[in-house]
Amino acid sequence: MEKKGELLNQIAIISDLIEKMNLKKISSTIVFELENDVFESTFKYVNKLQQNNMIKPNKTFTIKIGEVDIIFNKSSV
Repeated sequence: MEKKGELLNQIAIISDLIEKMNLKKISSTIVFELENDVFESTFKYVNKLQQNNMIKPNKTFTIKIGEVDIIFNKSSV
């Protein structure tokens, strides 16, 4: 399947759908386990969009879109 669209726009759509779910929830969290190179490029991309305000992480970083926390982890496999 072809991957289309900008990463944060895609995550924002998913976040919006999660917020609108017919479900009482305390919190909403999405966790992505990424290979090292994908983790590094994702961090650089997100950091660039946030105007380089983030400190480079060792194993994980989190962003919040709406009420949803999105966690990016570096896979240990």
